[in-house]
Amino acid sequence: MPFENVADPACFFEQGDYSRVLSRMVDSVLAEKGLMVVAGPIGTGKTTLSQKLMVSVPEKTKIIWLGEPPETSEELLLFLTQELQIECQPSGRVFMLRDIKAHLQKLRSEGNHCLLIIDEVHKISDDVLECVRLLNNLEQGRTKLIQILLIGQEEFFLRLAQPHLESFKQRIAWLEAIGTMSPAEAHQYIRHRLKMAGCRSGIFTGEAIQAIVAATRGTPRLVNTFCDRALRVSFETGKTRVDVDSVRQAADEIGLGSEVFLWLTNHRSEESVQNQEVRGTAVKEASASKPTASLPPRGAAQPAGRGQLIRSAQESTSWMFPILLLCGSLLLFGSSLWFLFNITE
Repeated sequence: MPFENVADPACFFEQGDYSRVLSRMVDSVLAEKGLMVVAGPIGTGKTTLSQKLMVSVPEKTKIIWLGEPPETSEELLLFLTQELQIECQPSGRVFMLRDIKAHLQKLRSEGNHCLLIIDEVHKISDDVLECVRLLNNLEQGRTKLIQILLIGQEEFFLRLAQPHLESFKQRIAWLEAIGTMSPAEAHQYIRHRLKMAGCRSGIFTGEAIQAIVAATRGTPRLVNTFCDRALRVSFETGKTRVDVDSVRQAADEIGLGSEVFLWLTNHRSEESVQNQEVRGTAVKEASASKPTASLPPRGAAQPAGRGQLIRSAQESTSWMFPILLLCGSLLLFGSSLWFLFNITE
């Protein structure tokens, strides 16, 4: 299944921001820099990024993963002691921190590392953040005994901007914001997932991919859901390719019908404008290539026969007007004489 919404490291899209952030995470773990923070919008692949990190670190790395932060600092320390298989006799944060540090020093002397990953960190309390700060302070020489990665939604940045968390913020080795994919990256992402699933042909039409990318705005989780549903719709209707009609039906089923309708409207308008421009260009080119009759320039020699006819017509026209004027004057004079003669009688 190419578009399942599971954090599968095998399908990791190592392009753009994801490649850069993963490289920094691995380098930080290897350099034992300590505290790392990655935050971004919902569905942008942060959990998949952490899963990819887990398979990219050295083999001698003890990985402790929390799907969400615990409610209290005591719960966090108790969870760590159980994961590290530490037997704590007295209870209390001070004693558990002491035993955890001793165990981490032992792991380091054996050439091992420890990586703690806490997801959904935007839900974390100030008490647990303070405990994370104390864990980050566990050092041996210039290196941190435990590497900590915090992953959450972008509102976690607002938490870190609060004045009382300034001490915690200063201890972050690096902080990274991860966003959605660009349209070009989203196109590559869809093809990458299909290729990882064994597809070797263009099972999605180009227009279908454009509609999916526009409707999902480059959010990986939405892309997966949309593509998976479009594949199902095409299969149920007996199609061998996912076209725009399948995408429209899938969009209605997952609540993205309005986004696809808007994209199709704009897309059709752009195509209409382009077609009009093409037709206009073709008409201009045809008009430019059609031979047109042109008058000879002024002063140019006319053909002999045609010139004589023109001169004859001009001469006859020049004599006709005076003759008509003379005839009219004689007629008027005669009428006047006749009128005077009748009055005298």
